Amino acid sequence: MNTKHLAILIIPALFSACNRTAESPPPQDNDEDTPIFVIVDVKDGDTIELDDGRLVRLVGIDTPEMNYGGTPEPCAIEAKEFAVEFSQGKSCYLVTNAPVGDAIDGYGRTLAFVHILPDSACMNVEIVRAGWSIAWDRYPIRSDYWNRLAIAEGEASADGRGIWDAENNCR
Repeated sequence: MNTKHLAILIIPALFSACNRTAESPPPQDNDEDTPIFVIVDVKDGDTIELDDGRLVRLVGIDTPEMNYGGTPEPCAIEAKEFAVEFSQGKSCYLVTNAPVGDAIDGYGRTLAFVHILPDSACMNVEIVRAGWSIAWDRYPIRSDYWNRLAIAEGEASADGRGIWDAENNCR
């Protein structure tokens, strides 16, 4: 096979691989043995409580704080409301940040990507896509998820959603 024919085969494959969007299916880390939880409370835009009592910090994102010196930061209430509507009372499974990062943060919260059932939508990515969070690399993040978060942030910023909407005075 000559170089020209090889290039004809390789170039479309490269474009296909690079054109992966945030809508791509989530990594399939769940199976029949994956524990399923119910989200019983949303503390703020990036922290939830599960039915086993565990607090989970959504890794890779940072929403405005609900209790910043005693008052919510701009857009904190909207970020929490989005998280409540998206997840509270729903079943989910967790994908941990292992092996690249810690499993627990300094506050004792589990660091994870939260997938909402039945469609396995990644809550972390959807909050960023809605514009209520930035993609945040405070903790080391799996590259497969970081890419999805970065794409979602770019979409939200370009479309002026949530914190990226100048009328919201969030930034």
